[in-house]
Amino acid sequence: MASSPDATRSSFDGLDLNDIVVFARVVQHGSFTTAAKLFGKSPSYMSKHVTQLENALKLTLLNRSTHNVFLTDAGSVFFDHCVRILSEIEAAKADASGLGSELIGTLRVHSTPGVGQALVAPAIIDFNALYPTVKVELTVSASSVNLMERGVDVVIGSRDFDDDDSFHTGLFERKLGPAPYVICAAPSYLEKHPRPVKPDDLRHHNCLIHTTQKPNPRHWSARVDVEEVVVEVDGAFHSNFESAIVLAAVQGAGIARLPFYSVAREIRTGELVSIFDGEIVSRRVIKAFYPKSRFVPKKLRAFLAMLEARLKETVSS
Repeated sequence: MASSPDATRSSFDGLDLNDIVVFARVVQHGSFTTAAKLFGKSPSYMSKHVTQLENALKLTLLNRSTHNVFLTDAGSVFFDHCVRILSEIEAAKADASGLGSELIGTLRVHSTPGVGQALVAPAIIDFNALYPTVKVELTVSASSVNLMERGVDVVIGSRDFDDDDSFHTGLFERKLGPAPYVICAAPSYLEKHPRPVKPDDLRHHNCLIHTTQKPNPRHWSARVDVEEVVVEVDGAFHSNFESAIVLAAVQGAGIARLPFYSVAREIRTGELVSIFDGEIVSRRVIKAFYPKSRFVPKKLRAFLAMLEARLKETVSS
């Protein structure tokens, strides 16, 4: 049940927390009238508190019409922060009072594409089944995001985002586990072509190139007699879309080098066959980035623990 705005009355730096709560609820419910009914207040009461907040900030947060409200650009930025602040307050209250195992609120997750599709999305489905009271929002893209400005709780990926100087500012980095690679092909491909017996044989095969792999997508590393060797490969199909490489490999188009978690199911079912077991070199690590704070929300801790366990289970299967 929603709490009354008056329950959180406090002020800091000229801002009244009660005004912030009212503003957030009005935006969430789309109008002063609807929000007022839910909290047992009058529309004029709600409007007064939003006006007080705008005066304190010296900004216009809302454009008002007869039946609806619309965020201004400044209001949209401020609202993202409000949602995060109020969510953490609720989570802190729940943790402090020891309210059993029930988790509440919204968890906003951002992930890079390959990890997002193969690992994060399945983990979210498991998490929702265990904690149905938490709403999870997942966004996926190759670019980094400013967590504080976008209201994201955690970024999952194997990149260090070194191309974005501001990304690491104020963030904690947690390593969830290694991401081993596998060189694999469909049985149908291996029936038509000589199976590689040493990494150098890959030079004579149609290799499927995932163009976003680092540092060079055409340089595949493997161990030979405990020494690392780099083989330069090429092929007729290049793509920046990992799922397209998986599909091409399954259909017998060539040999692929992919994270094991992306093809674990296909290897278990026999759709793909690992060619050089235990010989593939990969320094890739799956990481979580989230704001540094003495208080890490309980729902985030629970999600990262589940994601870490799923990664460990996947790569060891």
